[in-house]
Amino acid sequence: MTGLIIGLILGLVSGAVGTVKWLMEKAQSSEQKPSIELILPKEPMGTTSVLADFLDNQPYEIGFFAKNLKTGKVTERSAGRSVCLASIVKIFCLTELYRQKHEDSLDLKQTIDVPNHGSISLSHAADLMIGQSDNAATHALTDFLGRDKVNRIPSLLGLDSMSDVILPSMGILQATLDKRIFGARCASAGLPQHGTARDMAGYFELLLNKKVISESVSEELIEFFTKHPKPFSTHYVGKYSFAGKGGNIVWTRPPKHYSMMGWSLFVTKQAGENVVLCVWGEWFPDNMPSENQSEFMKFVTDSVITILES
Repeated sequence: MTGLIIGLILGLVSGAVGTVKWLMEKAQSSEQKPSIELILPKEPMGTTSVLADFLDNQPYEIGFFAKNLKTGKVTERSAGRSVCLASIVKIFCLTELYRQKHEDSLDLKQTIDVPNHGSISLSHAADLMIGQSDNAATHALTDFLGRDKVNRIPSLLGLDSMSDVILPSMGILQATLDKRIFGARCASAGLPQHGTARDMAGYFELLLNKKVISESVSEELIEFFTKHPKPFSTHYVGKYSFAGKGGNIVWTRPPKHYSMMGWSLFVTKQAGENVVLCVWGEWFPDNMPSENQSEFMKFVTDSVITILES
């Protein structure tokens, strides 16, 4: 067979983050590009200007918003830019689940059918969605709760930069990613599954202030996230606690390639002091392994926290 073989692989999960990827392969194997060697400073950067100079020299787009809730200090970069949030948006499905528990008396012991998992409880599906970023559990939960209800959560919370379709169906997501890969480097506002770092960090500020839906819903969500700690740091591992949701998406239509990685979370420091933040990176090259992307984003996260402490 000559020519090209076109394969579609959807719902690829890598580690704790959800991944969606188009693959177009040649019939005859070709040599892979050598992976990019990642060289990072040994310590996080402690000033806004030094970090900005460092990020300005990278070939990919990096943005963030972070706030120390005790001091009110903020650091940000492209915090109002609309970016693809990938699996980060699963927090809105989780929020709707607990809203229905408290406002509609939904029993989380109730079971639903989840592909590859069988009949499982709503609480187990939520654990899979956040703890393992399981896409099948996410879509089963979203369909059960009502996709329209999940999509309205950002507006209920006043997070105006979020897309009206924050958790789209797979077909809508594919069309959105095609717009990204064939469009401008910066996304248009309002694309499905898109939002800003400022509002994603704002979600966790609302949560810690117990203003996500209600005090009781907020308390249960805080407890849920705390039970699912995430390795979003290198320098501060073991010193601070990190809880939230990460995500990444890879979309390849040769020769074009789009890759995003990021997370939104709250950081609990000594004596209960909290930081909320969202960091994201877009347009990582196709020869930069996801492990290197993660290491780079952890460095940015650690630098942002260090800046807030200076």
